[in-house]
Amino acid sequence: MRLIILGATGAGKGTQARFISRILKLKHIEMGGLLRKEARKNKLIKKFMAQGKLIPDNITIRILNKEIKNKKSFVLDGFPRTLVQAKALRFKPDLVLFLNVGKDDIVKRLLLRKRFDDTKKNIEERYHLYLKKTLPVINYYKKKNVLVTINGNPSIKNVSKSIKKVLMKFSKFDN
Repeated sequence: MRLIILGATGAGKGTQARFISRILKLKHIEMGGLLRKEARKNKLIKKFMAQGKLIPDNITIRILNKEIKNKKSFVLDGFPRTLVQAKALRFKPDLVLFLNVGKDDIVKRLLLRKRFDDTKKNIEERYHLYLKKTLPVINYYKKKNVLVTINGNPSIKNVSKSIKKVLMKFSKFDN
């Protein structure tokens, strides 16, 4: 199974992707983690991240393609963030989960996270970019009939339960 989980920064993609990875025994590919790793050796990527900006599509796509090469099953967290990225994928996702979370909750969650790039200004910038760049991706997958929207506002446990119900329709697993 090739599954994508989308949502604004702070929507809980990483938490829920780890949950999905565990119950479906899929490799969890976290785009944010890959980019933070690259930022340690690439000043341009670090600069974009420090300013709360999206990394250019060609760089992000190259990093992801290197990571997913020869992998048949995985849960992809935080990619694609733009239509260019969605159309550049070398695979058709079996399922795309969209964690829908309100802006106020996003801001609260990110300020508690305490990452170097989680400043109030950067959070506002990333949320604006999400509305401008990622919402079209959500509509793209909706038109392809692979998107399921999950309310990401409740507790982690309740969001996980909602996701598990959706996954039961697509895959067999224990738990």
